[in-house]
Amino acid sequence: MKNVLMILLSLMMLCGAVAEDVQPEMPFQIIQEDGKTFIEVTGNPSTGYIWTIFPIVSDIVNVTDPAPVDGESAGEDLVGAPVTYRVEVEAAAAGETILVLRYLRPWEMDIQQEVPILVNVDENGEMFFMYLEGMPMAMTVVEIMEEEHMILAESETLGQLICTFPEDMPLPTAGENVRIWSNGVMALSFPGRINVLGWETVAPPQARMMEAPVEDAE
Repeated sequence: MKNVLMILLSLMMLCGAVAEDVQPEMPFQIIQEDGKTFIEVTGNPSTGYIWTIFPIVSDIVNVTDPAPVDGESAGEDLVGAPVTYRVEVEAAAAGETILVLRYLRPWEMDIQQEVPILVNVDENGEMFFMYLEGMPMAMTVVEIMEEEHMILAESETLGQLICTFPEDMPLPTAGENVRIWSNGVMALSFPGRINVLGWETVAPPQARMMEAPVEDAE
């Protein structure tokens, strides 16, 4: 009963957010220039924070490390002034992946900002970007259902959920700690059901073990 109430409460909160029709401020921009595609974000290198990026599924797109736009470099102009960083994104294969941008200090575990972006690459190599607002759910895999390509996972806040994965997305293993991104829609069933857009392995308590990490920008 507790799990059911938690699911109902989550759905009510989701409906309330939709009803307000508040458009979130986009923390990035997509730039097309000279036949190339870039993601732009803003940072302040004088604080010691840098941007890092990695793709959840590494063979869908190729990405570069975040780097200052030409003419902008750390400490070149006014100390404390914001700097625009660019990540070049190139389609490699048809499919979907999530690019996760994190704004952090390399010597600290705390992440000041996280920007997950869903990237869809069609058969013609065209890329479509969507901001995945909100944080992913931290869960522990309880059971694997390979034939249905689903897992039963447990969340501290929502209890047990059935998570359906795309057919071409690998499944985590039983007992693994993961973070799962979904489309924010939960089917009213018991257990609740969600569709997975992407996931990553997380080793407790806070170590972040990515499937395809990209080295930190200098």
